[in-house]
Amino acid sequence: MQEELIKAFQKAKYKEDSLLAQNVWQAIVLHDKCIARVKLWAFSVVGFFSFIGLVPAFKILSTDLAQSGFYEYLSLAFSDGVSYLSYWKEFSFSLAESLPIMSITLSLSLVFVLFLSLKYISKQIISNRSMGISYGVI
Repeated sequence: MQEELIKAFQKAKYKEDSLLAQNVWQAIVLHDKCIARVKLWAFSVVGFFSFIGLVPAFKILSTDLAQSGFYEYLSLAFSDGVSYLSYWKEFSFSLAESLPIMSITLSLSLVFVLFLSLKYISKQIISNRSMGISYGVI
Protein backbone atom coordinates (compact mmCIF):
# COMPACT_ATOMS: atom_id res chain seq x y z
CA MET A 1 0.00 0.00 0.00
CA GLN A 2 2.84 2.37 0.77
CA GLU A 3 4.34 1.73 -2.64
CA GLU A 4 1.04 2.57 -4.31
CA LEU A 5 0.88 5.86 -2.38
CA ILE A 6 4.42 6.73 -3.38
CA LYS A 7 3.61 6.02 -7.04
CA ALA A 8 0.41 8.09 -6.83
CA PHE A 9 2.26 11.06 -5.29
CA GLN A 10 5.02 10.84 -7.87
CA LYS A 11 2.47 10.88 -10.69
CA ALA A 12 0.66 13.83 -9.11
CA LYS A 13 3.88 15.76 -8.58
CA TYR A 14 3.66 19.33 -9.87
CA LYS A 15 5.40 19.88 -13.14
CA GLU A 16 6.11 23.52 -13.71
CA ASP A 17 5.26 25.25 -16.92
CA SER A 18 8.40 26.22 -18.78
CA LEU A 19 6.90 29.58 -19.84
CA LEU A 20 5.53 30.55 -16.43
CA ALA A 21 8.49 32.72 -15.39
CA GLN A 22 8.58 34.44 -18.78
CA ASN A 23 4.83 35.12 -18.70
CA VAL A 24 5.02 36.58 -15.20
CA TRP A 25 7.95 38.78 -16.20
CA GLN A 26 6.12 40.01 -19.31
CA ALA A 27 3.05 40.85 -17.19
CA ILE A 28 5.23 42.84 -14.78
CA VAL A 29 6.93 44.73 -17.61
CA LEU A 30 3.59 45.47 -19.27
CA HIS A 31 2.20 46.78 -15.98
CA ASP A 32 5.26 49.00 -15.48
CA LYS A 33 4.87 50.39 -18.99
CA CYS A 34 1.21 51.18 -18.34
CA ILE A 35 2.02 52.96 -15.08
CA ALA A 36 4.82 54.91 -16.78
CA ARG A 37 2.46 56.11 -19.51
CA VAL A 38 -0.18 57.14 -16.98
CA LYS A 39 2.41 59.07 -14.94
CA LEU A 40 3.78 60.79 -18.02
CA TRP A 41 0.33 61.88 -19.19
CA ALA A 42 -0.70 62.99 -15.69
CA PHE A 43 2.43 65.13 -15.24
CA SER A 44 1.99 66.51 -18.75
CA VAL A 45 -1.62 67.54 -18.09
CA VAL A 46 -0.71 69.16 -14.75
CA GLY A 47 2.19 71.01 -16.36
CA PHE A 48 0.04 72.17 -19.27
CA PHE A 49 -2.72 73.53 -17.02
CA SER A 50 -0.24 75.26 -14.73
CA PHE A 51 1.38 76.87 -17.77
CA ILE A 52 -2.00 78.00 -19.08
CA GLY A 53 -2.87 79.30 -15.60
CA LEU A 54 0.25 81.46 -15.51
CA VAL A 55 -1.14 83.90 -18.08
CA PRO A 56 -4.13 85.08 -16.01
CA ALA A 57 -2.14 84.80 -12.78
CA PHE A 58 0.55 87.19 -14.04
CA LYS A 59 -2.13 89.50 -15.39
CA ILE A 60 -3.81 89.56 -11.97
CA LEU A 61 -0.44 90.10 -10.30
CA SER A 62 0.43 93.06 -12.51
CA THR A 63 -2.96 94.73 -11.94
CA ASP A 64 -2.75 94.15 -8.19
CA LEU A 65 0.74 95.64 -8.08
CA ALA A 66 -0.48 98.69 -9.99
CA GLN A 67 -3.55 99.14 -7.80
CA SER A 68 -1.72 98.70 -4.51
CA GLY A 69 0.70 101.56 -5.13
CA PHE A 70 3.76 99.34 -4.95
CA TYR A 71 5.29 100.94 -8.04
CA GLU A 72 4.94 104.41 -6.52
CA TYR A 73 6.64 103.36 -3.30
CA LEU A 74 9.38 101.64 -5.22
CA SER A 75 9.97 104.65 -7.44
CA LEU A 76 10.62 106.74 -4.31
CA ALA A 77 13.71 104.65 -3.58
CA PHE A 78 15.23 105.59 -6.92
CA SER A 79 14.10 109.21 -7.08
CA ASP A 80 15.11 110.55 -3.66
CA GLY A 81 17.84 108.52 -1.98
CA VAL A 82 18.40 110.91 0.94
CA SER A 83 14.87 110.65 2.31
CA TYR A 84 14.93 106.92 1.72
CA LEU A 85 17.99 106.56 3.95
CA SER A 86 16.52 108.60 6.76
CA TYR A 87 13.12 106.85 6.75
CA TRP A 88 14.15 103.38 5.65
CA LYS A 89 12.06 101.54 8.27
CA GLU A 90 8.82 103.28 7.34
CA PHE A 91 9.64 102.92 3.67
CA SER A 92 10.27 99.16 3.96
CA PHE A 93 7.04 98.71 5.94
CA SER A 94 5.12 100.64 3.29
CA LEU A 95 6.61 98.46 0.55
CA ALA A 96 5.80 95.28 2.45
CA GLU A 97 2.26 96.45 3.18
CA SER A 98 1.55 97.32 -0.44
CA LEU A 99 2.60 93.91 -1.79
CA PRO A 100 -0.33 91.81 -3.09
CA ILE A 101 0.55 88.62 -1.21
CA MET A 102 -2.27 86.47 -2.59
CA SER A 103 -1.41 87.26 -6.21
CA ILE A 104 2.28 86.63 -5.59
CA THR A 105 1.48 83.34 -3.85
CA LEU A 106 -0.77 82.23 -6.71
CA SER A 107 1.81 83.10 -9.37
CA LEU A 108 4.71 81.48 -7.55
CA SER A 109 2.75 78.34 -6.76
CA LEU A 110 1.85 77.93 -10.44
CA VAL A 111 5.49 78.42 -11.41
CA PHE A 112 6.50 75.87 -8.77
CA VAL A 113 3.96 73.31 -10.04
CA LEU A 114 5.10 73.90 -13.61
CA PHE A 115 8.77 73.32 -12.80
CA LEU A 116 7.95 70.34 -10.60
CA SER A 117 5.91 68.71 -13.35
CA LEU A 118 8.67 69.39 -15.89
CA LYS A 119 11.13 67.72 -13.53
CA TYR A 120 8.94 64.64 -13.16
CA ILE A 121 8.23 64.50 -16.89
CA SER A 122 11.96 64.50 -17.64
CA LYS A 123 12.55 61.82 -14.99
CA GLN A 124 9.80 59.66 -16.52
CA ILE A 125 11.21 60.05 -20.02
CA ILE A 126 14.76 59.27 -18.90
CA SER A 127 13.76 56.24 -16.82
CA ASN A 128 11.47 54.96 -19.57
CA ARG A 129 14.19 55.18 -22.17
CA SER A 130 16.33 52.96 -19.98
CA MET A 131 13.40 50.51 -19.74
CA GLY A 132 12.88 50.62 -23.49
CA ILE A 133 9.44 52.23 -23.48
CA SER A 134 8.64 54.38 -26.49
CA TYR A 135 5.78 56.82 -26.75
CA GLY A 136 3.90 57.05 -29.97
CA VAL A 137 3.03 60.55 -31.11
CA ILE A 138 -0.53 60.88 -32.30
